Amino acid sequence: MMRLLTTLLLAACTACGGPSQDGNAFTFDEAGMAYRIEFRTENTVRILARPAGSPLVTRRLVVDSLPAAPVEIRRESTEYGYAFRTPQLWVEFDRARGLFSFRDARTGALLLEETARSLRPDTVGGEACYAVTQRFAGTDDEALYGLGQYQTGALNYKRDTVLLLQANKDIVNPYLVSTRGFGLLWDNYSASEFRDGGDAFEFTSEVGDAVDYWFVYGDDPAGCVRGYRALTGAASMLPKWAFGFWQSRERYKTFDELTGVVSEYRRRHIPIDVIVQDWEYWGEKPRWNALLWDSVRFPNPGAAIARLHEEYGVRLLVSVWPGFGPETAVYRDLEAAGALFDERTWAGYKVFDAYDPAARDIVWNHFRTGLFDTGVDGWWMDATEPSFREGFTQRKQEARTKSAGKTHLGAFHRYLNTYSLVWTGDLYGRLRAAAPERRPLLFTRSAFAGQQRYGTAVWSGDIIASWETMKRQLAAGVNLAASGFPYWTFDTGGFYVTDNGGIYPRGLADPAYKELYARWFQFGAFLPIFRAHGTNVPREVWQFGDERSVWYRNQTKYIDLRYRLTPYVYSTAYDVAANGSSFIAAAGMAFPEDRAIAATDDMYLFGPALLVRPVFEPMPAGARTQPVATLLPRHDGAWWYDFFTGGAFRGGERVTRTCGLTELPVYARGGSIVPMGAVKESVMAGPDRELEIRIYTGADARFTLYDDAGDGYGYEQGEYARCTLGWSEADASLHISAREGSYPGMAQEQTLRIRVFRPGAEPAEQTVRYTGEPLECKFQSTENR
Repeated sequence: MMRLLTTLLLAACTACGGPSQDGNAFTFDEAGMAYRIEFRTENTVRILARPAGSPLVTRRLVVDSLPAAPVEIRRESTEYGYAFRTPQLWVEFDRARGLFSFRDARTGALLLEETARSLRPDTVGGEACYAVTQRFAGTDDEALYGLGQYQTGALNYKRDTVLLLQANKDIVNPYLVSTRGFGLLWDNYSASEFRDGGDAFEFTSEVGDAVDYWFVYGDDPAGCVRGYRALTGAASMLPKWAFGFWQSRERYKTFDELTGVVSEYRRRHIPIDVIVQDWEYWGEKPRWNALLWDSVRFPNPGAAIARLHEEYGVRLLVSVWPGFGPETAVYRDLEAAGALFDERTWAGYKVFDAYDPAARDIVWNHFRTGLFDTGVDGWWMDATEPSFREGFTQRKQEARTKSAGKTHLGAFHRYLNTYSLVWTGDLYGRLRAAAPERRPLLFTRSAFAGQQRYGTAVWSGDIIASWETMKRQLAAGVNLAASGFPYWTFDTGGFYVTDNGGIYPRGLADPAYKELYARWFQFGAFLPIFRAHGTNVPREVWQFGDERSVWYRNQTKYIDLRYRLTPYVYSTAYDVAANGSSFIAAAGMAFPEDRAIAATDDMYLFGPALLVRPVFEPMPAGARTQPVATLLPRHDGAWWYDFFTGGAFRGGERVTRTCGLTELPVYARGGSIVPMGAVKESVMAGPDRELEIRIYTGADARFTLYDDAGDGYGYEQGEYARCTLGWSEADASLHISAREGSYPGMAQEQTLRIRVFRPGAEPAEQTVRYTGEPLECKFQSTENR
C-alpha cells in the first residue's frame, strides 16, 4: 500500500512538471533553473542548482559518481512545493522562492534553510562559468567548526570570514560543522570564501557550473564527521610505526649523519620509530627533486636504508616535491610531454601537471626506480599547494597558481585547491599496488576534501617559533579534524626560530626558547603524529641539554608516555579508520551540550578519553612553576580525573593546576577506559604482553582494544585481535569480551593490571590473565561522592 501511495504521489508530481526520479536522485526545472536532489544515504543529500540547459563542466574529484545503495525516500507535493523524506531527513523545496530547507524527519525540527542564491555569468581563465553564492539562515546558539586549517587562531567561525585558499600554512577542506548537528560540504574547487554574519552565513566561489553542496545530518558534531567520511571516503589505516616518535630536521646532509642520529637514540634508549630526510639529498638546485639520491653524500641507499630497518628498527621518510630542476631526467621527460607549468618558482624548478595521467606515469616511473626501489618507507610530499613562489600568503599563492595557466582538466582557476588531492590519490594507488605488504604513508603540507582516504597525514606548514603561534595551532588542528581530516601535527617548536619571523636569535642558547620548546613538545605528544622538526636549530633530544637537564628529562618523559599510550593511540587509530571517529576534537565540539565551552580555545580531546590543556604561557620571570586554569566540560560521566595524580574534579569546575616545567594538565573523562602498555624503543617491537587498564568511573564506559601486525593489509582479511572492554557503573564490574580475530605473532596471553579510579579514593586494583576468553572482574561498589 505504501509503495502504491508513493508511486501515485510521484506520478502526480511528474504530471504537473514536478520531479522525475533516477535511483536516489530527483531532477526538476523551476523558473528557469534546473535542480537535482541526490541522496547518498538517509542523512546525506546533494543539492545542485544551475540555470536550465547550462553544462556541468567541472570534473568531480571529491565524491565518487558510483551508484549509492538504495535509500528509502518518500516524495510528495506540498502547499509550497515538494518534499523528500527519508527516515532521518526531510528536504523541502519552496517553488515560489526557489530555495531548499532541511528538517529532522523524526521531530520536524528545522535544521537549516537557504535564504538566497546567486549565479552570475562570468569568464575566468578563458572559460565560461558562474560566480556562485549560496546563503543560509544562521542562529546565535550554534558554534561553527571545520573548513580546514588556518593560522588566524579562530576556533568558532560565528561572525567570522574564512578565505578558502591553499597556502604554505593554510589547508582547505570546505566542510562546515554546526553544533546544531549538521555538516555542509561546499563542493567547489575554485577560490572561495565562507562568511558568517550571525543571523546568516554564505559560501561564495569564483568558478562554478552550479551551486553544488552536500548536506549531512549527523545529530551531533561527531556524527557529522562520520557522515563526511561516509561521503568522501574512510580514513586510511596508517602503519603502526606512524604513531611512534618522528625525528626530523632541516636537514641531514649525509647518510652517515642521519644514521648517527638514529644510532644515538638507540644508544640512549630513547624510543624512536621514524627518521626523516628533508630536501637536497638530490644535490644542488638544478637537480631539484631528481627523485634520485646524490651518489657522493648518500651512496648505496639500498644498503643504508636496510641498515635502518634491520639494525635499528626505524623507518625512513623522504621529501619529494611537485617540481623538478632543469638538470633532471624527470624534468626532460615531462618537458617533452608538455606537462610542466611555465610559472617561475623560488628555487628554479618547474611544477608538473598532476592532473595529466601521462605526466603522473612519468613521475611514477622515476619515483619508483630512484627512490621506492631503494626501500624508502614513507613519503614527505612537501609544497603540494603547489608551491611556486610567495606561497606564505593565500592571495599570492592564488595568483601564482592561476598564472600557471591550464591543467590537463582545464583552467587552474577551476581546480585551484585540489592539486594535493589529485597527486596523493594517484601516488597512494600506485604504492598500494606496488607493495601490498606495506601501508602507504603520505605526509603532505596541503590537502583537500577526501584526501584522508589516501593514507595521508598533514602538518601545519612553516610556522614561526612564538607562544602565540603555538596556541594558534590548537584551533588550526581541531578545525581540520572537525572537517573530517584525522591525522595532523606541526613543526614542534616552530619551523623558523632565529629568522623569518622567529623571535629567538640565540636559538638553543636562549632558555626562553627552550621553555617554549618544552611546552610545545608536551603538546605534540598528544597529537595523532608526534614529530620534532624545524630549521635554524637542531631538534634531537640531547641538543637541548644533558641527561640531568630539565629540558632533556621533559622530552624523554613525554616520549616514554607516548609509547606507554600506544594501545590507546593505535586502538583510536582503528576507530578512526573503521568507524569514522576523530583523533582530536575541540572541547566545544566534543561536548556541544555545554555552551560555556563553545569558544574555549585552550584545550582539546585526544582520543575518546583524554582532555589536554597545553601550557600556552611562559612562566613569570624567576618562577619555576606556571598556574594553568582549565574549565572542565560538563558531561554525562560527571567527573574528570587528573591523569597524573588521580585527583577527581566535577565537570563545570574551573581547576587550576600548578605546573613545573615537565608538568602538563591532562584530565581523563569519568566514564572512560584508557589502556596502556610498557615503554618500548619502537611501537613495532612485538605485541603487548602486559597492559595496564585504567577505568575512570562516573558512568558506564566502553573501549575497543585493537591490535594487528602493524603494517600491510592482513587486517582487511581478519588478521587482527580485537576485544571490548566494558565497565558497568551499577555493579562496579569490568567485562572483557572474547577476543575476535588473530594475526601472526600476536600475544596469545596477556597480563592485565586493572586500576579503577574513583573520587576521593586510591585506585582499586586487580591483575588477571587474559587468554582470549571472556572475563569479568568485579570490584567493591563505592558510590561516587
